[in-house]
Amino acid sequence: MKRRIHIAVYGSGLGHASRMSLVAEELVNQDNIVYFSSFDQAVDYLREMGFHCERVPSLDINWNEEGVSVKKTLEDLPILFSKFVQQVRKEREIMKRLHPDIVVSDTRLSAVVAAYIGKIPSVTVTNQIRILLPPKFHKRTLNKIEDVEAELLGLLWSLSNIILVPDIPSPYTISEANTGGIRTTNGKVKYAGFMSPISRVGTEQLAKVSKELELSKEKRVVFAQVSGPPNTKSKLIDLIRKAANILSDRFIFIISKGEVGGEKKPSKIKGGWIYEWCPVKDELFSLADILVVRGGHTTISQAILHSKPVVTIPILNHSEQMANASRVKEIGFGKLLDPETVSAEVISSAVSELSDNSYFKAKALELSNVAQSFNGVKNAVNIINSLI
Repeated sequence: MKRRIHIAVYGSGLGHASRMSLVAEELVNQDNIVYFSSFDQAVDYLREMGFHCERVPSLDINWNEEGVSVKKTLEDLPILFSKFVQQVRKEREIMKRLHPDIVVSDTRLSAVVAAYIGKIPSVTVTNQIRILLPPKFHKRTLNKIEDVEAELLGLLWSLSNIILVPDIPSPYTISEANTGGIRTTNGKVKYAGFMSPISRVGTEQLAKVSKELELSKEKRVVFAQVSGPPNTKSKLIDLIRKAANILSDRFIFIISKGEVGGEKKPSKIKGGWIYEWCPVKDELFSLADILVVRGGHTTISQAILHSKPVVTIPILNHSEQMANASRVKEIGFGKLLDPETVSAEVISSAVSELSDNSYFKAKALELSNVAQSFNGVKNAVNIINSLI
């Protein structure tokens, strides 16, 4: 009898959906029935990939053109709690209708609670057990509140049978600030390894993409993947386009705007190309010399697996992205740019530094060797199977 697996995915951005689609593909290959629940951008992404995905009420922090709107998010806390309750109800309805043998939650606490109520075993996958305050709020009193909040959240996440962190163990953990030092999760947390795609694209396909994008050995390749909620991306995309223009004599930039369902053919710009939706992302992770990314955990882990130096530009006030990007800087395989002061000139200077200084590439290779000794997707699938 085929086993039924319900995967609940956080819907803002595509990192959560991207990594869980890899787990789902492996589970389907083992003759399981897999279906998803999510909201916002992830629903369309997962359906486009051919998965059944149930839509649940949207639950996200507030965004403006710069990044996270802390003030509006705090003002809307009662509304967010109400939406959380709605999500739990919707998840319970889905579970009663589709009768899963296990629930896998990627950073969806509502699904963990719904599974616990329904006495269904569950696995949490998350690189964000605690929610950090943005750096400008880091004061002694607020830090204590943050610690209390982390222990309470840890208690709720621990309603799962196990908490899988899609990361590598210390001292190389990217999500260290978001996952470590929480007493209420002791004994539940396992570092499984990255759950990001590593390109297995053949040389023939790489050559085809290189030819189509007119790549050559004369110019180094920069792949800029701009992810996040739609209204946070336009300013950064403009800055990267200007940086491509500034560096057009030495580099070729390929920019992905990350618009699900957007045009898949690139448009020519001064200094490179721009995609609305890039269908050759894996190829470009292989072909690029340098990556320009936000601070999303999935993207950074994919960069590590491909041993690429990175320029990180986190979404403003996005505490998790800032923490991830800070680890990139601390470990030494990339640069962290301040989203408040970033400019085209600052981006072009960072790209040039990563290109000219071999230290960054050497550090990326070192970290990649560690990361490739783990198989996060396989480890997750094995743990899911062991609980059914």
